[in-house]
Amino acid sequence: MVLTGEMREPREVWESRALSAGPSVKGGVTKKTALVIAADPDSLSGKADKARSYGIPIVSEDLFAGLLGELTGGRA
Repeated sequence: MVLTGEMREPREVWESRALSAGPSVKGGVTKKTALVIAADPDSLSGKADKARSYGIPIVSEDLFAGLLGELTGGRA
C-alpha cells in the first residue's frame, strides 16, 4: 500500500497502523501495489495518477481507517 497527500494525522501514524494490521507500506506505486490511501481520493498527484493507470483502488483516510478496524477487530 502507498500513502499520498497531506493527511490529517501524521504519515507515521498511518504507517504504524497499517503495519500493525499487516499491509506493508511502500514509497511509490508499482503494478504490485494493492491500495493507495489518499488525503484526497480525487487527487491529481503523480501517485494517484499512476494508481489509476494501473487500476489500483484509491481510498480516503476515513475509509482506510474503517478497513483497518475490520482487519484488527477495532484495535486500529
